[in-house]
Amino acid sequence: MRTVATVVFSIGALAIIGCERSTPVQPALRSAGDASFSQAPSEPQGKPEIDPTYANGQTVYMIGPHTIPGARESMPNAYAHAEELYLVTYPQTTLPLASGYTPQCNPCFHPGLPAPFVYHDHVITGAPGMGANGTAGEYKAPWKIIILQYNPTYLASPHFTPVKSEADIDAAEQAGNVFNHINPAPGGNPYEIDTGNLLICPTVSSHA
Repeated sequence: MRTVATVVFSIGALAIIGCERSTPVQPALRSAGDASFSQAPSEPQGKPEIDPTYANGQTVYMIGPHTIPGARESMPNAYAHAEELYLVTYPQTTLPLASGYTPQCNPCFHPGLPAPFVYHDHVITGAPGMGANGTAGEYKAPWKIIILQYNPTYLASPHFTPVKSEADIDAAEQAGNVFNHINPAPGGNPYEIDTGNLLICPTVSSHA
C-alpha cells in the first residue's frame, strides 16, 4: 500500500476530498471492453456537489475542479506519480442488491461517463490525516481514474459488502471472483480499465 502525501485542514466534523459533478469526472468509453477514452464536451459550470468516497475503509467526501484528458500521454511523469481513484461499478441488471446495499452513486451521471458505469462507488488510496504525511493545510491530489466492475454472481450474495480501500481491491483481484474481466488488452490487468486521464482534486480534512 502506497502512502498518499496528504495534509490536513480543520473544517467542522467533515473530511472532504473531491470531484464535482459539474466537470467531466469520467471521459467517454467507446465500449465496455475498450480501454480508449475520449473527452466529453464540457458542460456549464454549476454548483459543485459533494460525492461520498471510500478511503482506507472510511467514508470521506470529495469535490474536484479539473480533469485532464489524455494525461498519460501528455503528462507522463505526473501520470506515473499520481494515485488511483477507482470507480467500482455495478451492472444495472444486479440492482437493487439482495444485501440491501446502495451504491454511493445511485446513479451519478458524471459528464461523459457511459451508461454501464453510472452506478458506482469511489475508492481512493488515502485521505488527509491518514498516515505519516497527514499534516496541516490542503493537498491538491492528481488522481488517475480507473474503472472496475463487480461480478453479478458476487453481488447476488445477501452478505455482500463493498470494497472500501485499495487493499480490498487488491485482495478482490487476487480472489478472482469479485470483479468482471473488462480489460481485453494483452498483458494488462483484466479487471481494470485505466482511462489515461487525471483528476485534480484539492483535499481537506477535519483531522487536526
